[in-house]
Amino acid sequence: MNFFMPADLKSVQDRYKKGDRVAGFTLGVYYQEGICVKQDEERASSIYVDLAEKGHWGSKGVCHRFGYGPYLKSKEKAVECFRKGVEEEDEVSLFGLGECYLKGTGVDKDEVRAVALLSQAADKGFAPAIVYLAICYLEGTGVDKDEVKAVALLSQAADKGDAPAIFALAACYMEGKGVDKDEVRAVALCSQAADKGFALAIGALGECYRDGRGVEKDEVKAIEYFKKAADMGDEYAISTLKDMGIAYTPCPAKQEQQLQQEE
Repeated sequence: MNFFMPADLKSVQDRYKKGDRVAGFTLGVYYQEGICVKQDEERASSIYVDLAEKGHWGSKGVCHRFGYGPYLKSKEKAVECFRKGVEEEDEVSLFGLGECYLKGTGVDKDEVRAVALLSQAADKGFAPAIVYLAICYLEGTGVDKDEVKAVALLSQAADKGDAPAIFALAACYMEGKGVDKDEVRAVALCSQAADKGFALAIGALGECYRDGRGVEKDEVKAIEYFKKAADMGDEYAISTLKDMGIAYTPCPAKQEQQLQQEE
């Protein structure tokens, strides 16, 4: 299993270089949240600012929300930008405004309105919106709770190769939410997300091998997975290794170093 060949990351990076704004935003999210790469808010900021300067309302909204680059940190200005993007049917802006309504950021909290916006973005195939919408169905936020619907949505995003969706789908199989409980299937899905360099999935595999869930117990493999997750900056994996009495200094992932050199 090759942990540091996240094909989707390379694909997203290539599309961003060719001017794909949605791919660029996705790359920004990867660095901001530490998805498939070690978390790097400075790099995320530079990507969002670049896109904002090119007229992308969704990215400009994010810049205002977090105060990136020359943009004043302002929840209200962020919402204003998202609204302008929504007028252009920008899926990133639909997602951004939906998240604002979901959390009450810069607007009065309105979970029903949030779901409506997330649904529009999901209909455009925007994977983060699909995952957020699935979580709404899992938890009954803004909609009637429907775990089967949530699994269907996560499967849709997982089919697009979205690592967080694949990992969330694995959790559904592990816990039996919306599907029959199947720990072996959960581990298989977790492995798919891990192959894309998703740190949470790599760490989760460590737990599976440590606890014998879906696989035979194997402490050596568990430690290997925890170390790989730690290399991606996963604080839980670092803490777990410490609790196991293992002194380990994380080092940058090889694939991430290669991508940095290519930028």
